Amino acid sequence: MGEKRYAEKALSLTGVALCSASLLLRDHQLLLFYPVAVNVVLLLVFGSSLFYGMPIAEQIARLGEPDLPPKGVSYTRKVTQVWCVFFMVNGSIALATCLHHDMKIWTLWNGFISYLLIGTLMGVEWLVRQRIKK
Repeated sequence: MGEKRYAEKALSLTGVALCSASLLLRDHQLLLFYPVAVNVVLLLVFGSSLFYGMPIAEQIARLGEPDLPPKGVSYTRKVTQVWCVFFMVNGSIALATCLHHDMKIWTLWNGFISYLLIGTLMGVEWLVRQRIKK
C-alpha cells in the first residue's frame, strides 16, 4: 500500500508546515486548517486509486478476502467513490468552519460531527456489504 505511505508523509509534512507557519506568524488560526488538509490528502489518495492501481476499498477488502469475486471488485470501486464524495463534502464544510472564525462551530464539526459521520458511513457500508454478501 504505497498510497498509505504517501498519505502518512503528506499529512505529517502538512502538520509540520501548519505548525511552523503558525509559530512563525504567531497565528493559531492556521492550525485549524489541518482537518481540511486531511480531507484533501485522503481525497487524493482514494481518488487516484480509482485511476491508478487498485481502489483503496478493494485493497482493504483483499486483506481479508484475497480472492475477491468480480462483484466484490465492482462494489469496492463504488465504496471508494462514496468515500471520495464524503471527503469532498467533509473537507468543504471543514474549510467553511475555518473561514467562519467561530471556534464553537469549528469544534462541533471537526471534533464531533465529522467523526460521527465517518462512523455512520462505516456502519452503513458494513450493513450494505453484509446484505450484498448474502
